[in-house]
Amino acid sequence: MKHKHIGIDFDNTLARYDHVIRRIACEKGWINEQVQGGKRAIRDAIRKLSDGEQKWMQLQAEIYGPSMGRAKLFNGVSDFMSACSLRGVNISIISHKTQFAAAAPDGTDLRQAALGWMEQQDFFSSSGFGLGRDNVHFADSRAEKCQLIASLECHLFIDDLRELFADPVFPSHVNAILLDPSPAQAMEDKVLVCKSWSEIKEVIFYG
Repeated sequence: MKHKHIGIDFDNTLARYDHVIRRIACEKGWINEQVQGGKRAIRDAIRKLSDGEQKWMQLQAEIYGPSMGRAKLFNGVSDFMSACSLRGVNISIISHKTQFAAAAPDGTDLRQAALGWMEQQDFFSSSGFGLGRDNVHFADSRAEKCQLIASLECHLFIDDLRELFADPVFPSHVNAILLDPSPAQAMEDKVLVCKSWSEIKEVIFYG
């Protein structure tokens, strides 16, 4: 097993928000039913509105804060975590998540909201994923996230953001898997693109 330490992003990689994003965006009148697709399509549609970037930031503050409890665990994560546990693979969750949202600086503590959701999903219980809270790391910036991936000596990192792997400061020696349910464009050769967690499990443990 060459990947003894796997790093995993949190938002939109472990925690799925597409249904929450769509519902809130529709409630606010920022999109209608004609907007098809998941988070990326909704984000792009909102950004085209007047003050679109600000609206998108407000939506993120809502879904990662007060509405965090409505997020769902991606299908296949439990099986993947079990496979890692059976093989003695160490897992670190590394998230680019500030403590408070820029659009709601006096609002919900986003890091505590994420930890509370993980606790509800049995990330930390011995009967669940058995992770320690010290296996969860938060970064204030993408650069800090890349530094954590390197300093924690991850052999492989799994993320939903193409921009992370394209960043010059992403450690070049770390293997990369992009989770993208509907890949629209190719990635460079060093990044493996998978559409689901079951596919990730397959390529890591049986590929």
